[in-house]
Amino acid sequence: MAQAQNRTEKTVIKTEVDISELKGIVKELAQAQNRTEKTVAKTEVDISELKAIVKDFGQAQDRTEQQVKELAQAQEKTEKTVRQLAKQVGGLSDVMGGDLEDIAYIVLHEVLEREFGWQVGALERVWQTWGREPEEVDIFGQATDPKEPNQTIWIVGEAKHNISIKEVDKFIKQLERARQHLSGEVFPIMFCYRARPEVQQMIFDADIRLVQDRARIQTTPPTANG
Repeated sequence: MAQAQNRTEKTVIKTEVDISELKGIVKELAQAQNRTEKTVAKTEVDISELKAIVKDFGQAQDRTEQQVKELAQAQEKTEKTVRQLAKQVGGLSDVMGGDLEDIAYIVLHEVLEREFGWQVGALERVWQTWGREPEEVDIFGQATDPKEPNQTIWIVGEAKHNISIKEVDKFIKQLERARQHLSGEVFPIMFCYRARPEVQQMIFDADIRLVQDRARIQTTPPTANG
């Protein structure tokens, strides 16, 4: 009897221990479940934030694409404007060049007749093949000296608003080709509104006549006093 009671007490004690452990396990499970629920809730928040970020990124990308499209359209308009401006400037340059040459024809015709007594024919812009390729000559024509009526004088000239050293050098080379292909005297002359002193000196050194807006042939460069 005593042994049976002892066993019963031990069983009761073990049962109480098991129940206590079970309670601990249940408590841990509850805590784990609570942490899981919090993790799930946090994950849902993170997913929601991620969705918002993706949405914002998509909108930003749409705005960027729109800006790129507008920039491309603006660039196309700018390029079109530049092309139109270049065309207008080119046309203006042709008009100004033509006006300058028309003035040069009139001035040189009068100057050559007045200062040399020549009979001057029409002066005009022409294309000549004095080398491998055709080249443009700003001022070209014939003249005769009454003192030597059988001698042809070829007037070869250049007309520029502001003559540069580079243009003088180019004209000198053109004269060399002209003399190789023209039979008779080649009379070189340049017409301009402006030419720096060093440019004028180069012209005179090359034995080229120069006529500026004073409508007379210059044979010497300007002095220091003008």
